[in-house]
Amino acid sequence: MSLESIKSLVDELTALHIGRGVQPSDLIDNMFEDAYVESATRKTSSGMVFEITFLDSDEDEGPVKVTMRYTYDCDRYLVLIEQKVAAKRFTAQWDRATSVRKRVEALEALLMENLPQEKVASILSTIPADFVSMFPRLSLVA
Repeated sequence: MSLESIKSLVDELTALHIGRGVQPSDLIDNMFEDAYVESATRKTSSGMVFEITFLDSDEDEGPVKVTMRYTYDCDRYLVLIEQKVAAKRFTAQWDRATSVRKRVEALEALLMENLPQEKVASILSTIPADFVSMFPRLSLVA
């Protein structure tokens, strides 16, 4: 069990819990730059979706439209970033739930190397409620 690895994972989870991610107001500032050509915002039942489109240079074809889609929950946390290049479909670039899940699973694996299951369960029970709600399995441990 590497204490530095555990500390790093805890720090990353803390940053994900505290930080809300890039906010729409930060993104809209980009619209003043020449490469950005349009933006759109829509409210959903679970939060908000913000799309911003810019022109990027493709070495072979010249300028290509790139659209970035940022999805937020009702608490203004960034939960998903997707990208679409030209006429292709949106593909996920970052997913909050996946990011949290990978770190929690890595933390659990590191702890299980040298600690009894009861101690690991006790440690995992301190994980914030919003993370537990993403992964019901954690509530069984907590």
